[in-house]
Amino acid sequence: MGKYRNFKIAVYCTTQNMANITVPALQKQLAFFRHYCGCDKVYLEPYRDGLLLPAEQLEMLIRFFQDNGIEVAGALTTTCPDLSPEDSVKQRLAGTYCYVNERMRAHLVEKVEYTAAHFDEIMLDDWFFTNCTCWECRTAKGSRSWEDFRTELLAEVSRELIVKPAKRVNPNCRVIIKYPNWSEAYQEAGYDPAAQRHIFDGIYTGTETRDTANSDQHLPRYASYSLVRLLENYAPGRNGGSWFDPYGCTPIDIYLEQAYLSAFARSRELTLFCWGSLYKNRVVTPLGLQLQIIDDFLDKAGVCLGTPCYLPPGAQGEDHLEDFLGMAGIPLEHTPDFPRGAEAMFLTIQAHKDPAIIPKLEKFVASGGKAVITSGFVIAGLGKGIEQLTSIRYRGRRFRTNRFRSGGVVSLKDSFSQKEMSFPLLEHRNNTTWTLAKGVVGEENYPIVLRDTYGKGQLITVTAPDEYGLIYNLPQEILEIIRSCFSTVVPYYLLGPGQASLFAYDNDTFAVYAYTGGLTKGAFGLAVQGEAEALRSLQPPYNVIYPSRTGRQIDYFNPAENRLYTVFDLPVQPGDLNFYTIVKGKSGEKKEAPKKELFSAPHDFITDVE
Repeated sequence: MGKYRNFKIAVYCTTQNMANITVPALQKQLAFFRHYCGCDKVYLEPYRDGLLLPAEQLEMLIRFFQDNGIEVAGALTTTCPDLSPEDSVKQRLAGTYCYVNERMRAHLVEKVEYTAAHFDEIMLDDWFFTNCTCWECRTAKGSRSWEDFRTELLAEVSRELIVKPAKRVNPNCRVIIKYPNWSEAYQEAGYDPAAQRHIFDGIYTGTETRDTANSDQHLPRYASYSLVRLLENYAPGRNGGSWFDPYGCTPIDIYLEQAYLSAFARSRELTLFCWGSLYKNRVVTPLGLQLQIIDDFLDKAGVCLGTPCYLPPGAQGEDHLEDFLGMAGIPLEHTPDFPRGAEAMFLTIQAHKDPAIIPKLEKFVASGGKAVITSGFVIAGLGKGIEQLTSIRYRGRRFRTNRFRSGGVVSLKDSFSQKEMSFPLLEHRNNTTWTLAKGVVGEENYPIVLRDTYGKGQLITVTAPDEYGLIYNLPQEILEIIRSCFSTVVPYYLLGPGQASLFAYDNDTFAVYAYTGGLTKGAFGLAVQGEAEALRSLQPPYNVIYPSRTGRQIDYFNPAENRLYTVFDLPVQPGDLNFYTIVKGKSGEKKEAPKKELFSAPHDFITDVE
């Protein structure tokens, strides 16, 4: 394949990068990329922002890369300058097309045909959207919502102005749509993976999460993993890879994290944007080293594993809450389809985009499934039938606290967050809904995690703080209770503070990554269901970690359930790569006896020492 076995490295070359470059310069710059990070493929743009590469220059570039053993594909950024004086009144973001205007439509077809004439594969940059509200667009929109108008318009443009012209010029041409990182806003700008996956030959994923605190896009860094999985589940086998850039990535770890998570998600290709911005850029020099370590791990890892998170096409609300939880240690598998055959699932308010979500949920839980839902999902479901699954009600009250406590009949141990945070106050009826974790305010306490039983299954409700960016600040004890609620699909869970992710695979291998940024403080561990002999590191020096303690946990609500957990301490530091496999059989190696310590269970459990 090239430098790596589990993914290709592609470098995106903008028109501006390549307009005046010479062969000697190309040779020098290609040597840089090959040395530090590899270069298996390039995406060459003949056109961007009104600049068109002459055929002679374009053909020289194609020959150069092919002669050097580099795979060559085309690319196109759908932006253009004003084509007439009338266009100056169109408030087009960064020159994105007005797809209603006939001159711009013809201009787009012309650039598509020029690109398709030179390449058998074309990827659209993620400026293939519209925010235009000119009189032409308003007239064409009529009484439709902007969401409906733009998704229908771009579906038509995708078929008639992109794919058909490309294949008319070059029947062998594959056309790929690259989706941006802002998935919760797709429909407002015309993107619709549910429809476009059937129009284009392939899709691609933007994983540039950058520095969340300083970005207007509000993207938790876990989205560099989760969006790959979501789009893979939109078009299984046809999500070509991930794309990220170096902008807004200070410190350097933030850039590298985009690569790590994209690779953990099993991306087939990692596209580095772009040639001109990355040549002699210090972010590239450590990239190859780290990707080599990840490549070695992926040789041993299985298929990505996580609790299905149902995000129907076009859904909005509680934006990226699931990714904040993913960045707090919960392994998730985002999917646009209701996960009917799963043992467990996670639902945010976005699931209400599905008008049949309550009947589906009722059937799933009654038949023995475990559903973890958010406070937002519950509140949106009141009056729609959620009442038959839980006694939770919402009267519009809210509370603020930094003091927390685990649930149970009597629970006296408090833990504190660094910052006070606000929550919706969910009322519930005693002895029909039970509290697993709560926030304490004065002489009263209010639920953070609740549990209902229904039919053969159970419903867990997690009350989310209004400020999602404070989720990582929840006390370790509360985070562990929340994580344990997700330990059905992945039969182990992370112990320790927030701002760390657990990436699980179906062959008992996993990665733990603690994010840089100052919030990750404290020791980490892993609680494994059942008896585990050891954790074996999957990177040199291949250390073996033996259990620190074991304990049987008896579920307070179901005493017949008596489950053994094995706990391991994990030496995890922010920014480091950590890869392990769980050894469940007899290892044949001498091991120390587990310490006879009480396992302080992050559940409503009575424990005894094993």
